[in-house]
Amino acid sequence: MWDEVPADQRNGIIMEYNITYNSQTENDNGDVQAGPNDRQKKLTGLKEFVNYTIRVSASTMKGEGTASDPIVVTTDQDSK
Repeated sequence: MWDEVPADQRNGIIMEYNITYNSQTENDNGDVQAGPNDRQKKLTGLKEFVNYTIRVSASTMKGEGTASDPIVVTTDQDSK
């Protein structure tokens, strides 16, 4: 989940959000997009019991903005 970008920090209308994830111990990195009105995105296909660093950035017609401060999460066991 993430907060809306404050109006005074936008460079135009937000067209999408980009969520990037990087594993700290495995070679499992990627990114997913979310719509302009989304404030959360479920990341699927991550490896079990791995620490990931996640960042979110917003994109406008002018390009991608500065990424958020990183958060670190540890995945749980797959819920099959």
